[in-house]
Amino acid sequence: MPLSRDVYSMQTETKKMEKKLDEFEELMFDHLAGNLSDEGGRELLRLLQSAPSCRQRYKEMARIRAKSLFGKFEQEKRADYEALSAALGLTKKPVGRKVVLWHLLRVAAVALLVLTTSIAAYYIYRDTAETHRESALCRMEVPLGSQTKVILPDGSTVCLNSGSILKYDSDILRQKNREVYLVGEGYFEVQSDPKRPFIVHADVLSVEALGTVFNVRSYPEDTEIEVNLIEGKVNVFSASETQGNVILSPDEKLTYDKRSGRMSHSHADALQASRWIIGRLSFVNAAVPEIMKVIERQYDVRIVLCSRYIEKEVFSGSISSTLTVEEILDYIDVDNKYSWSRNGNVITVTDK
Repeated sequence: MPLSRDVYSMQTETKKMEKKLDEFEELMFDHLAGNLSDEGGRELLRLLQSAPSCRQRYKEMARIRAKSLFGKFEQEKRADYEALSAALGLTKKPVGRKVVLWHLLRVAAVALLVLTTSIAAYYIYRDTAETHRESALCRMEVPLGSQTKVILPDGSTVCLNSGSILKYDSDILRQKNREVYLVGEGYFEVQSDPKRPFIVHADVLSVEALGTVFNVRSYPEDTEIEVNLIEGKVNVFSASETQGNVILSPDEKLTYDKRSGRMSHSHADALQASRWIIGRLSFVNAAVPEIMKVIERQYDVRIVLCSRYIEKEVFSGSISSTLTVEEILDYIDVDNKYSWSRNGNVITVTDK
């Protein structure tokens, strides 16, 4: 008995959907293996935008991949970092010009953060109303204690620190401005495109760049937002700022005080603020309570300060993030004035 037209149509649609899923899975396997071409990346994005079944399959594959790699990554993380540090000479006293260090940072960022890309986060695609049209918004979320690297559709690179979130329009290549939204800390290497400015929205601040390298730190629990410029120029502005925009040049830092709504900028070692991308925690006259917040995010712990003096303490130095929490606390306590105890995920610091 011949098939009815409706049944034949349903079978045809089913075959088309299955073909799409097969094509999508092949592209995903290439993506996870790091072998996806530019053309393949565009096709993967097109399938994610056009097919709900592909978006659902993406989330399933990402979660499975994360679970399968987590244990292996944790075992090999220290060995990988030590090999990288030896190759870059980080175990020795730094020598040479700053420009050499910057190139090492870029190489190290690729080598170190690529290890965590598959386990640190996954994309969540959702529909959102924007100027009366439907658009897929991509969200990259990095758990505490992890870091990851994102390559945006325009070729710009973003390294995300622990506890950070990055959101951007999946159709960013067709937008007038390339806009991304950051919560946490990100190191940006932006592809130049004078016709389409690249704008990072971080809380009440916006950082506009045509093609440059900079670091933005904007955690909700911090009292300040900080922008450090390594290369190029950026224009920083705020809706609440009455003094106008601030243009930063290399080795300049902008600080925004959330309490007063004021921006200030000064000369700074911008590379120092970016060394987290190669596994270093770097501080310059930083208040110890603020350092404790960094350690909490880096190691996914809670630190309770029960000290009369630690609030006034400051610290300068560069510490390897491969050390344990206890080793870092020992390193910071140069005068041996404090003691700490640990109960599960909670560390309590007291005076001796």
